[in-house]
Amino acid sequence: MLKKLSALLLASSLVVGLTACGGSDESGDSGSTATGEKKVIKMLHWKQSNVNAVIEDINKQFEEKYPEYKIEYITTGPNDEYKQASRTRITAGDVDIFADLSGMRLSPKEWTPGAKVPDWQQWIDSGLIADLTGQEFIKNYEPTDIEQAGTYNDKVYGIPTGKVVMSGIFYNKDIFAQYGLEVPTTWSEFIEVCETLKANGVTPIGMAGKDVWPLKMPAFGLQAHILGGGDQEKFIEGVWKGTSKFTDPDAVEVLEKMKTIQDKYTIDGFMGIDYGTIPSYFATGKVAMMPNGSWEAPTVEAANPELNYGYFPIPATEDADVNKSLVGKYDMTWYVAENGKNKEGAIKWLEFFSQPEVYSQFVKAAGFLPTMPDVKTDSKFFDEEVMPYMEGFQLAYEILMINRENVGEHLAAEGVHTEYLAPGGEFKTAKELAEVQQKEWDAAAPKQ
Repeated sequence: MLKKLSALLLASSLVVGLTACGGSDESGDSGSTATGEKKVIKMLHWKQSNVNAVIEDINKQFEEKYPEYKIEYITTGPNDEYKQASRTRITAGDVDIFADLSGMRLSPKEWTPGAKVPDWQQWIDSGLIADLTGQEFIKNYEPTDIEQAGTYNDKVYGIPTGKVVMSGIFYNKDIFAQYGLEVPTTWSEFIEVCETLKANGVTPIGMAGKDVWPLKMPAFGLQAHILGGGDQEKFIEGVWKGTSKFTDPDAVEVLEKMKTIQDKYTIDGFMGIDYGTIPSYFATGKVAMMPNGSWEAPTVEAANPELNYGYFPIPATEDADVNKSLVGKYDMTWYVAENGKNKEGAIKWLEFFSQPEVYSQFVKAAGFLPTMPDVKTDSKFFDEEVMPYMEGFQLAYEILMINRENVGEHLAAEGVHTEYLAPGGEFKTAKELAEVQQKEWDAAAPKQ
């Protein structure tokens, strides 16, 4: 009898202990439906002030409309810190809805043996991401955008919230007018513009080489319209199959044109200039043009509200029709965790977010191009300078390129890496760099 009593007391103490431990968790049980207790939706995101602010506002609106829910909005540092937090929480079932960058990208193909499987695909294959196929709110988005950035194996798993363009060039309209210049539509016209500016003592281009990645942005436009004769996906498949090489004339042409831009027309010492400085150089007229992403428009306007500026695609070839479209990527994408404690609430939130009037608030604050039809940005820059070039929009090379594991530094991170070209780098010619890139590609081939 004494043993039975002791066992009962022990069991009771364990229940009390477990209850106390549960009560100490700030978020509580996300799936709780106890009377008077709100159902918590755990949302994971990286720190990005403009996006965080609008999401917090949308969350308040959601909680007002659906008082039975409470959103726990968790933010971490970007990049590696966020990736680690995502992996940990998703596998533990400790998140209900989360954001990912750049849509669904880098998924291995049948012709990419040994290629790394990206996190999003591993999660879907493991049953950790909810299938959204058939949800009514998906119809609010452009079908092409859902297909390109939210669909895997013919099922919808992600909602791409916007697009950004990266291959355009900001230009100072007043400087252009001063020297009788028009927006160039071919490569030779672009060079003529640069030569005219240079001859009049105006630095044509400002780029931030210190951070390296900004050099990729004009290269994306060149790659999209030159590689594979204008079919960069054909080129990418070819390098895997051995029918294309990084030493092919089209790949070398991209490097040569970037070297021309860097050597002849870019501000002196650009390899020592950081990304945050370049917009101020452009806004104050220190340079006439700035290859950069569409997201920099607010920065430029803040630096000089009176600046008369525009935006055009880098003209990669001598065919104006080929050159007239912009290149970019899908940005933030929402996923719902299959094993989260409040999957139902996460889908409810996504349905709320996908109302045109709510989504419109988000896309304006984020500075994205909308993935929802008939949603206006209320931005003169986007509506007049960017949207005319969005027909034929292409994904950037870094989004399409599937790299080999352990590939060398001159091809890593799906980049063109013109920072290695002289005078900033070690290679005097584009051909030299191309030859090293091909060697690194071959060396990273999977062992038979």
